[in-house]
Amino acid sequence: MNRDGAIVVIAVVALILVCYQAGYISFSDNDTSENVDFEPVDEIENETSPSSLDEIHPLASTCLDHGGLTRHDHMYLSIRINGEFATIPENTGINTGACNQEGANMHVVHTHSPDGKLHLEMQTNETVELGVFFDIWGQHFDETGIFDYRVNETHAMTMSVRDAEGNVSVVNSYDHFILLEGQEIFIDYGLRA
Repeated sequence: MNRDGAIVVIAVVALILVCYQAGYISFSDNDTSENVDFEPVDEIENETSPSSLDEIHPLASTCLDHGGLTRHDHMYLSIRINGEFATIPENTGINTGACNQEGANMHVVHTHSPDGKLHLEMQTNETVELGVFFDIWGQHFDETGIFDYRVNETHAMTMSVRDAEGNVSVVNSYDHFILLEGQEIFIDYGLRA
Protein backbone atom coordinates (compact mmCIF):
# COMPACT_ATOMS: atom_id res chain seq x y z
CA MET A 1 0.00 0.00 0.00
CA ASN A 2 1.34 3.42 -0.90
CA ARG A 3 1.53 6.37 1.47
CA ASP A 4 -1.62 8.11 0.15
CA GLY A 5 -3.63 4.92 0.56
CA ALA A 6 -2.40 4.52 4.12
CA ILE A 7 -3.41 8.09 4.96
CA VAL A 8 -6.92 7.47 3.59
CA VAL A 9 -7.26 4.26 5.63
CA ILE A 10 -6.11 6.01 8.81
CA ALA A 11 -8.51 8.92 8.18
CA VAL A 12 -11.46 6.54 7.66
CA VAL A 13 -10.62 4.57 10.82
CA ALA A 14 -10.30 7.81 12.80
CA LEU A 15 -13.67 9.03 11.47
CA ILE A 16 -15.32 5.74 12.43
CA LEU A 17 -13.85 5.95 15.94
CA VAL A 18 -15.03 9.54 16.39
CA CYS A 19 -18.55 8.60 15.21
CA TYR A 20 -18.56 5.61 17.57
CA GLN A 21 -17.42 7.71 20.54
CA ALA A 22 -20.08 10.35 19.78
CA GLY A 23 -22.76 7.66 19.69
CA TYR A 24 -23.63 8.04 16.02
CA ILE A 25 -22.80 4.40 15.23
CA SER A 26 -22.75 1.20 17.24
CA PHE A 27 -20.96 -2.09 16.74
CA SER A 28 -23.39 -4.16 18.83
CA ASP A 29 -26.86 -5.53 18.15
CA ASN A 30 -28.18 -4.15 21.45
CA ASP A 31 -27.39 -0.47 21.01
CA THR A 32 -27.97 1.45 24.25
CA SER A 33 -27.34 4.88 22.77
CA GLU A 34 -28.94 7.69 24.74
CA ASN A 35 -29.57 9.85 21.68
CA VAL A 36 -32.92 9.61 19.99
CA ASP A 37 -33.88 10.68 16.51
CA PHE A 38 -36.93 12.85 16.17
CA GLU A 39 -38.85 10.18 14.25
CA PRO A 40 -42.18 9.43 15.94
CA VAL A 41 -42.77 5.76 16.72
CA ASP A 42 -46.49 6.19 17.22
CA GLU A 43 -47.24 8.50 14.29
CA ILE A 44 -50.70 8.14 12.81
CA GLU A 45 -50.51 8.04 9.02
CA ASN A 46 -52.33 10.69 6.98
CA GLU A 47 -53.09 12.77 10.07
CA THR A 48 -51.52 16.19 10.50
CA SER A 49 -51.36 17.35 14.10
CA PRO A 50 -51.52 21.04 14.98
CA SER A 51 -48.12 22.47 15.81
CA SER A 52 -46.95 25.09 18.28
CA LEU A 53 -44.96 26.44 15.32
CA ASP A 54 -48.17 27.65 13.70
CA GLU A 55 -47.77 30.84 15.78
CA ILE A 56 -44.18 31.89 16.45
CA HIS A 57 -43.55 34.01 19.57
CA PRO A 58 -42.27 37.52 18.62
CA LEU A 59 -39.18 37.11 20.82
CA ALA A 60 -38.13 34.14 18.68
CA SER A 61 -37.36 36.60 15.86
CA THR A 62 -35.34 39.02 18.01
CA CYS A 63 -31.64 39.14 17.13
CA LEU A 64 -28.90 40.47 19.39
CA ASP A 65 -25.21 40.60 20.07
CA HIS A 66 -23.34 40.66 23.38
CA GLY A 67 -23.50 44.46 23.70
CA GLY A 68 -25.82 46.19 26.15
CA LEU A 69 -27.13 43.06 27.81
CA THR A 70 -29.31 43.53 30.89
CA ARG A 71 -29.79 39.80 31.34
CA HIS A 72 -27.58 36.76 30.76
CA ASP A 73 -29.03 33.67 32.45
CA HIS A 74 -28.37 29.97 32.09
CA MET A 75 -30.66 26.99 32.56
CA TYR A 76 -30.50 23.33 31.55
CA LEU A 77 -33.04 21.45 29.45
CA SER A 78 -33.25 17.65 29.31
CA ILE A 79 -35.72 15.83 27.06
CA ARG A 80 -36.47 12.11 27.22
CA ILE A 81 -38.57 10.43 24.53
CA ASN A 82 -39.72 6.86 25.16
CA GLY A 83 -36.86 6.32 27.61
CA GLU A 84 -34.07 7.78 25.46
CA PHE A 85 -32.53 11.22 25.85
CA ALA A 86 -32.72 13.60 22.91
CA THR A 87 -29.75 15.75 21.99
CA ILE A 88 -30.32 19.48 21.81
CA PRO A 89 -27.99 20.58 19.01
CA GLU A 90 -25.10 22.93 19.69
CA ASN A 91 -25.40 26.46 18.29
CA THR A 92 -29.19 26.28 18.09
CA GLY A 93 -30.26 29.91 17.66
CA ILE A 94 -26.91 31.17 16.40
CA ASN A 95 -26.26 32.27 12.81
CA THR A 96 -29.72 31.30 11.60
CA GLY A 97 -31.65 32.54 8.59
CA ALA A 98 -33.23 35.25 10.76
CA CYS A 99 -30.21 36.20 12.91
CA ASN A 100 -27.13 36.19 10.73
CA GLN A 101 -25.95 39.76 10.63
CA GLU A 102 -22.41 40.35 11.72
CA GLY A 103 -22.62 41.16 15.42
CA ALA A 104 -26.37 40.47 15.81
CA ASN A 105 -26.23 36.76 15.08
CA MET A 106 -27.90 35.31 18.21
CA HIS A 107 -31.49 34.68 19.18
CA VAL A 108 -32.48 35.57 22.76
CA VAL A 109 -32.35 31.88 23.79
CA HIS A 110 -29.64 29.74 22.23
CA THR A 111 -27.12 26.97 22.85
CA HIS A 112 -23.38 26.79 22.38
CA SER A 113 -22.92 23.11 23.28
CA PRO A 114 -24.99 19.91 22.94
CA ASP A 115 -25.32 19.44 26.73
CA GLY A 116 -28.73 21.11 27.12
CA LYS A 117 -27.37 24.36 28.55
CA LEU A 118 -29.58 27.23 27.38
CA HIS A 119 -28.25 30.78 27.25
CA LEU A 120 -30.89 33.48 27.72
CA GLU A 121 -29.52 36.87 26.77
CA MET A 122 -31.64 40.01 26.63
CA GLN A 123 -31.19 43.73 26.19
CA THR A 124 -34.52 44.26 27.99
CA ASN A 125 -36.03 42.84 31.19
CA GLU A 126 -38.88 40.93 29.53
CA THR A 127 -39.91 37.51 30.73
CA VAL A 128 -39.08 34.70 28.32
CA GLU A 129 -41.11 31.51 27.97
CA LEU A 130 -39.61 28.09 27.20
CA GLY A 131 -41.71 28.02 24.01
CA VAL A 132 -39.52 30.81 22.59
CA PHE A 133 -36.57 28.40 22.51
CA PHE A 134 -38.64 25.70 20.78
CA ASP A 135 -39.82 28.29 18.21
CA ILE A 136 -36.20 29.27 17.56
CA TRP A 137 -35.22 25.58 17.33
CA GLY A 138 -38.10 24.94 14.92
CA GLN A 139 -39.58 22.14 17.06
CA HIS A 140 -43.14 21.65 18.32
CA PHE A 141 -43.69 21.85 22.09
CA ASP A 142 -46.83 22.54 24.08
CA GLU A 143 -49.34 20.60 26.20
CA THR A 144 -50.20 18.41 23.19
CA GLY A 145 -46.70 16.96 22.85
CA ILE A 146 -43.12 17.48 21.77
CA PHE A 147 -41.47 17.17 18.36
CA ASP A 148 -43.75 14.85 16.34
CA TYR A 149 -44.88 12.95 19.45
CA ARG A 150 -48.38 13.68 20.75
CA VAL A 151 -50.09 13.04 24.05
CA ASN A 152 -52.88 10.51 23.57
CA GLU A 153 -54.61 7.61 25.31
CA THR A 154 -51.39 5.55 25.36
CA HIS A 155 -48.69 8.25 25.75
CA ALA A 156 -48.24 11.06 28.27
CA MET A 157 -45.83 13.94 28.81
CA THR A 158 -44.65 15.43 32.08
CA MET A 159 -42.46 18.41 32.84
CA SER A 160 -40.60 19.01 36.08
CA VAL A 161 -38.27 21.81 37.14
CA ARG A 162 -35.58 22.12 39.79
CA ASP A 163 -35.19 25.80 40.62
CA ALA A 164 -31.97 27.56 41.64
CA GLU A 165 -32.70 26.78 45.32
CA GLY A 166 -33.01 23.04 44.59
CA ASN A 167 -36.81 22.81 44.89
CA VAL A 168 -38.37 20.35 42.44
CA SER A 169 -41.90 20.78 41.15
CA VAL A 170 -44.07 19.36 38.41
CA VAL A 171 -45.36 22.09 36.12
CA ASN A 172 -48.05 22.06 33.47
CA SER A 173 -47.41 25.40 31.81
CA TYR A 174 -45.16 23.69 29.22
CA ASP A 175 -44.34 26.21 26.46
CA HIS A 176 -45.55 29.10 28.66
CA PHE A 177 -43.11 28.21 31.45
CA ILE A 178 -40.98 31.25 32.41
CA LEU A 179 -37.20 30.74 32.13
CA LEU A 180 -35.09 31.82 35.12
CA GLU A 181 -31.42 31.56 36.11
CA GLY A 182 -30.28 28.18 37.42
CA GLN A 183 -33.31 26.08 36.46
CA GLU A 184 -33.03 22.44 35.45
CA ILE A 185 -35.99 21.57 33.21
CA PHE A 186 -36.89 17.96 32.47
CA ILE A 187 -39.47 16.95 29.83
CA ASP A 188 -40.44 13.29 29.68
CA TYR A 189 -42.64 11.74 26.97
CA GLY A 190 -43.53 8.07 26.98
CA LEU A 191 -46.06 5.34 27.66
CA ARG A 192 -48.70 6.09 30.26
CA ALA A 193 -48.18 4.27 33.56
